[in-house]
This record gives sequence, structure tokens and C-alpha cells, in this order.
Amino acid sequence: MIACSVCGTPNDDFAVVCVSCKSFLQAKVDNLNLFETLWALMESPRAAFRRIALARNKNYVIVLSSLAGIAGVYAVIWFRTLGPRFPNLAWLVGAGVLFGPPAGILLVFMLSLVVHAVGKLLGGHGTYRNVRAVVTYAAVPVVYSLVLVFPVEIALFGTYFFSNNPPPLVINPAAYIVLLGMDGAALVWSLALLVEGTVVVNGFGRGRAIVVACAVIGLTSLAAFGLRHA
Repeated sequence: MIACSVCGTPNDDFAVVCVSCKSFLQAKVDNLNLFETLWALMESPRAAFRRIALARNKNYVIVLSSLAGIAGVYAVIWFRTLGPRFPNLAWLVGAGVLFGPPAGILLVFMLSLVVHAVGKLLGGHGTYRNVRAVVTYAAVPVVYSLVLVFPVEIALFGTYFFSNNPPPLVINPAAYIVLLGMDGAALVWSLALLVEGTVVVNGFGRGRAIVVACAVIGLTSLAAFGLRHA
């Protein structure tokens, strides 16, 4: 809570104007600058998420959700080794571009509901809108992986990266392990950002934020298990 410096009334952490005397409490943020926000997420994640929560317009949420969804579709194709089902690499890449955006928007919507619900159960006060922005911007490392790592994967392996005949580990073991390690690091980074963002919007400690992140991991693990056995 923020105490008004004029009248002393407690206000929400993200309030701009005092509910009692209407004095200004903190600077208003109308729009987010994408590149400044991306840099801030690397330099000072907590400050970046605070600015995201204060922003009146949660810019780029749809764009980032769509890009994360494209990465998610390629992850599913890799996980289920579906590469041989596509006539060529262009069809495989096109599938991600076509189905990724709606899948990403839907996934962010569902994960945000989970994060919001678990946060409320643990005593958090974050709004769904702020939670959705946190979930979306926490996926930025996954978007980095899509832009920087995925092109290298398809350049080195083509559709064989998504196949087990022959497995990419046999084709080029060192490169495959390094690339998967980079993808894994992006996921860990995303989870770390989710924890920091959850702390900011809910106003509780990192321990409870880790519980929220574990709920997300549990949900996605169940989904992955279902995909593996589908």
C-alpha cells in the first residue's frame, strides 16, 4: 500500500491518484516503450514489471503472446517428433506461423487465469489485467529463443531437428545439446521473470510467487504429458 503524502490515506500500490484527497501519488504511465521495457526486463525486472503494471495501455501483449505461441507450436512439433509429417521445411515453418498466434493468445489467457487464481488464494491483490501483462512479458526470453535460436536450429538440422529418423543428436551431437541448452535457459529465465512479476503485482514475497510459478509448471507438465500420450 502507498500512504498519501498529503492526507495519509492508504492507497493501492499502483494507484496514481489518492482515493481520498485526489493528490497525485506517482507518475502515470500511458504507454509502454517496447525496447525500453525489454531492456529493463534484463537490467531490473522488478522495476520493469512495476512500470508494466502502472501502464494504462498494456502495449504489445497480443504481439508477444502471438510470438510465444509460434515458439510453442514449434516446441510441440519437436516434442512429438512430427517433422516427418510435413512435406518440407516451409510447411513446418508455416504451421507455426499459422497456428502459433491463436495458440499463444489462448495459452496466455489460460495461464493468466491460473496465476491470478492461485495468487488470490495466497493473499495477492493483483488484477487479472496486470497478471496477464506479467505472464506475457515473462515470455520474452521464449521470444528471444524463437528469433535467435530457432533459425540456427533449422539452418543446421532442417526438419531433422523435429524428427527421430535419424535423431538430431546423431547428426550433430554438440550443436544439438548446445541449442537445446539455450532453449532450456530461455524457459528458466521466463520462469524467473514470472516469479519477479508475480511478486510485484500481488504484493507478496518471493516464496508465494514461487508457489504460483510451480502451479504454472504443473499445468504445462500435465499438458505436455497429455501431448506425449495423445
